[in-house]
Amino acid sequence: MPRLWKAMMQTAMQMFDPGPAKGPRDQIAALPVRLREDGELEVLLVTSRETRRWIIPKGWPMNGLDDHDAAGVEAREEAGVKGKLLAAPVGRYAYWQRGRLETRFLQVDVFLLRVEKVLKTWKEKDQRERRWFRIVDAADHVQEADLGQVFLRLPGHEPARQFLGLDGKRGKKAARQRPPVDPVPREG
Repeated sequence: MPRLWKAMMQTAMQMFDPGPAKGPRDQIAALPVRLREDGELEVLLVTSRETRRWIIPKGWPMNGLDDHDAAGVEAREEAGVKGKLLAAPVGRYAYWQRGRLETRFLQVDVFLLRVEKVLKTWKEKDQRERRWFRIVDAADHVQEADLGQVFLRLPGHEPARQFLGLDGKRGKKAARQRPPVDPVPREG
């Protein structure tokens, strides 16, 4: 009887289990920010190509590039911005990606990008809209609550504060630099 029971269990598991369990597939993202003249941080969001919801530039890790550098490539291609990247992620969020054939659970490491140049033309300019938002407004515009929390925690994140010069520790040259001026619409 134990052998029959084992065979029945294996058959049942094969019927209800489509295959080995798949864990989350990691992506990388850039969080483009700039400091306004009044000292407030702004976040640059872009629309997704298909659903037109507000997101940050993201994609898959790239062979031969560190994750933060790959996030920089995504920011340039999807949002048309360049700048300095913090090498360690400032947060992580998860979302369900719907494809034509399957839906996948993905986790995304978020790398801070201090925007230093806003491009007039870029690879996906005709496929996306981009807009600067105050942090609180950006958190309200994204669907992923975890991503909104990454935005809201940013001003208190010590490595990010130092990287952005919010504590006056970026040096005299950085303190003299003004935020990039661009024609990107501002929300709020």
